[in-house]
Amino acid sequence: MIFMKTRGFTLIELLAVIVILAIIALIAVPTILNIINDTRIESKKRSIDLYGRAIELAIARKNLTSDVPIGNYKIDGNKLTLEDSDFSFEVEYDGSKVECDIVQLNEDGMVYLDECKVDGDKVDYSYGDKYTKVEYLESTGTQYINTNFIVNIDNCSNIRFVVDTKILSTGGWLLDGSAVRGRNGIYIGARGDVVYYGVGNDVSTNIIHNNKRYVFDLDVKNNKYIVTDKLTGEKLVNLDTLNTNLLNFDNVGLPLWLFGYSGEARRHNALIYSCKIYDNDILVRDFIPVLDEDGTPSMYDKVEKKYYYNQGTEEFKYGY
Repeated sequence: MIFMKTRGFTLIELLAVIVILAIIALIAVPTILNIINDTRIESKKRSIDLYGRAIELAIARKNLTSDVPIGNYKIDGNKLTLEDSDFSFEVEYDGSKVECDIVQLNEDGMVYLDECKVDGDKVDYSYGDKYTKVEYLESTGTQYINTNFIVNIDNCSNIRFVVDTKILSTGGWLLDGSAVRGRNGIYIGARGDVVYYGVGNDVSTNIIHNNKRYVFDLDVKNNKYIVTDKLTGEKLVNLDTLNTNLLNFDNVGLPLWLFGYSGEARRHNALIYSCKIYDNDILVRDFIPVLDEDGTPSMYDKVEKKYYYNQGTEEFKYGY
């Protein structure tokens, strides 16, 4: 019988392995711990987001039966109580326990949460944006806002553009994304002293605008165009037939601007109080005029929860 002699590890080899394992541990363990910590923080941020959305849903439900007052609220479990008041409402939320020292509901129904704790741990994260609502932004003719919503041949027939504005000079919006005069596109505004629109071809309404505040509601998908006097509520234009068969759009298109024609230097002096953009009846932009936390005039989109700033020169004027 033949016996094989086996050779074991030497002390030096064992020490080498231990050293290598120690080096790997020194590198890997902090990385793994950081990943675990980052995941835990992101999870807590997600809890704050979900809680904020739950509050907004609760407000929407409450508003069906009674108005929810704006102001600062205190959290007590799933109950929110308006400071210095007995008004309260319940929030349906079954996630991690969220407590915030700052719970604000502004006049637009937007929720702002800050200085929050999740399951007792402080989280450096806020929900929503803290802004100051103003009545309007005013362009003097050099400012404009890029909405980053591109109108092209694929969505042109589904567009609805609603803007509450006072146009102080000849100008308006070319909504076909081409910025080319004379095209059979979509445009609204004031030409000379009359309110006008074009869907397929130029149409004058013969309505004198006189620098009044109007709500322009051009709904291409549903074949409607309405111009309402904001002061009196009178519908000055109320059409349910548009000449859309002549529409002619660029394949690529351009992003829609506020206060000017997309892609061109032709901008106009106007006040905008609000603006909504729909794509196939889905609200994709809901702009309100605000001052951000630094006091910079901008449009805040309530859909994306983000600021849109002036892309032109100088700064917007604004009013309360």
